[in-house]
Amino acid sequence: MSLYKAGLWLYLANITAQIGGYIFWFIAAASVRAAALGEVAYTATIAAILTTLATLGVPTAMMRHMPASGDQRYAQGAMAYTLAAAAATTTTALWKPPVALLATTGVLANYYTAYFQAKLDTKPIFNATLIGQVARIALAPPLAPHGPDALAATYATPGILMVIYGVAKSRTHPKPFGLGELIKAGTSMWLPNAIATLGANLGVVAAYNLAHPEEAGYVYIAQVLASAATGPTIIITGVLLPYLSASTQREHVAEKANRLALAASAPLAAALILGGRDFLALLGPQYTQATAPLAVYTAANILAIPATVMSNLVYAQGRYRHILIGGLASNSARIILYALAGTTALGVATSFLIGSAIALAYYSAVAKNVAKATAAITPKLAAIATPAATSALGIIPAIPGIAISYALAVKTKLVTKSEIREVAQQILPNPLYTKIAPLGAKILSVID
Repeated sequence: MSLYKAGLWLYLANITAQIGGYIFWFIAAASVRAAALGEVAYTATIAAILTTLATLGVPTAMMRHMPASGDQRYAQGAMAYTLAAAAATTTTALWKPPVALLATTGVLANYYTAYFQAKLDTKPIFNATLIGQVARIALAPPLAPHGPDALAATYATPGILMVIYGVAKSRTHPKPFGLGELIKAGTSMWLPNAIATLGANLGVVAAYNLAHPEEAGYVYIAQVLASAATGPTIIITGVLLPYLSASTQREHVAEKANRLALAASAPLAAALILGGRDFLALLGPQYTQATAPLAVYTAANILAIPATVMSNLVYAQGRYRHILIGGLASNSARIILYALAGTTALGVATSFLIGSAIALAYYSAVAKNVAKATAAITPKLAAIATPAATSALGIIPAIPGIAISYALAVKTKLVTKSEIREVAQQILPNPLYTKIAPLGAKILSVID
């Protein structure tokens, strides 16, 4: 499977998860109070933190070592570690059964997700996500009357299906191979990732404990919707790490991936920043209180795109120390700021934004060529995002504005026609590509 096609399935999985989450929250918001949703978000957040802490970055290390060496035994070593970590997680989280269920499932699902990404075979990830989200949505109405814990337990559904798919398709057996290499490479990525998870998720915890469960719910809703702006980038960056690890032109690939990812996200980000209130109102009028946090989280996610691409490049180059320093610097700042400003959803979002800015600054100093390329295209990014400002007038006016933004991306050569053809050719089935290519060429010629 090609890079873009593998990325496409990840993107579809991400979009499915977002849409599923949006529908789930819409149903839940109509069924329970905002405080109950805050309880659900709190439980899911604690489970996410435990999942990240338990992995030690071993699945990520497998994504680097297996493609780079071609040795499938790294998957066996990673599985052996994962099974031990899952058992330890279950024991640790028994104090709250929903947390134990979500965290244990998360550890196992993380392994299989990384395995399929390393193989560039990401369709199973989409399948598990799609079926899991449908099941989760179906379970929300009957489980809502049973309280927040019952609703939180539905978060495990996609992960359970991911594990089932993984066991059925991978046929990998645990074997303690390469554990030293995996743990060494994994911990260098794990510690900053663990702190990143804390940096992202402790905002919900802070709002829950320092303010009210309602604030935790607003933070979580803002995080979920803000991720829609960067969702399309998964087509490009979703399997970037294993691709970079096996590439001989890493900087060139990283620069191109960064440019395409920012071009795909800038119009959507502008639409959410200026028109987020209307999207939130679809969940219920009370959720419009998350308008400002949504705008701030969206801006933070845009800054995170080049930071993530550059950190993947640095990791693929084996410069693990910089990954550790960058992760510590950006996310320690977030955690400290949460303690100071975590009494409001806006304070939590602003803390997250500052952490993203620190990460971007640090990795820009380390991956200077990619940083220079990013600075060079920034004026064009601002220009193409401008038409999407029509979202301030409502959801319907936002649609033509976003379309014009993407047309400008082609007109200004931020994205070339050959790159669009390349992506389309890789992600679309040949019969479909053959049918739509002439129409696409005519549209692009009109734009150009």
